[in-house]
Formats: sequence, C-alpha cells, structure tokens
Amino acid sequence: MRLEPLLTFRNGLADTQVIGEGPFGARRTYVIGPGTFEGERLRGEILPGGGDWMTVGRDGLANLDVRKTLRTHDGALIHLSYQGLYRFDDAIAAKLEAGAEAEFGETLFQVQARFETGDPRYDWLNSTLAIGEGRETSRGVEYRLYSLV
Repeated sequence: MRLEPLLTFRNGLADTQVIGEGPFGARRTYVIGPGTFEGERLRGEILPGGGDWMTVGRDGLANLDVRKTLRTHDGALIHLSYQGLYRFDDAIAAKLEAGAEAEFGETLFQVQARFETGDPRYDWLNSTLAIGEGRETSRGVEYRLYSLV
C-alpha cells in the first residue's frame, strides 16, 4: 500500500452553531461555505451548505464528522464525507487572531475520507479511500488528501 496525492481543497465557514455541552462533549456545528478543490484527476468548487458536526472533549480533542458536496469543472456532483481528529491549541488560536495561518502538522488535524458519486466519469472515486491532513487559515480550512493505493 502507498499514498498518492489526490486533491487539495479550501473552504470557508458560513456559520458556527454552538449547541453546548452534551453527554459526548461540547457540540458545535460549522456550516460549510464555498470553496475550491484541485488535483491531478479532478478540480472544481465546493458548494456551500455542508457541515462539520463536531464534538470537543474537555481536553480540547475534537471529533470531526464532515459532509460536503463537490462540483467538478465538468458538472459532476460528488459527496465527500470524512471523520477525523483535531486538537484545539491556544498558540494556533493566537496565531489566527493575529491574522497568521496555521501550518500543516502544527497540531493534530487528520482525517479519513470517502467519496460517492453517480457520475460514471468519476466512478473510480466510489472505491477510493483517502486520508489527509488539515490546517486552519484566515479564510477557513485547507486540506491535502491522499488516496490509498
């Protein structure tokens, strides 16, 4: 097994809904804003309206549960879902507040991703498993996804 670069994507956040402390941690929902993605085999835009249904433990470790829709440059719609871990970090929060951006690897921000599409041009994505790393930016988030081959 090896990793191959699949795509990089960036999107903003349209809204944050703070649900509050529940039995599994502090629940918040980030509503996905528009964005873009590009890779060797696909490129296009991220449609607004998906979400990240996140829970955050008392230790600052967050469980990510994200779903969003991609539209390729040639009109195919692709459902992207991923789960992962993110560790909130005061130093990164201070960096972002100062207008800087986090770097990849500065904190735990890793995901495992799956794709679904009915478009035969991108059927290969239905059997693609991907892993990735993320970072926070002044405009939202950026991820690099790698397919497992």
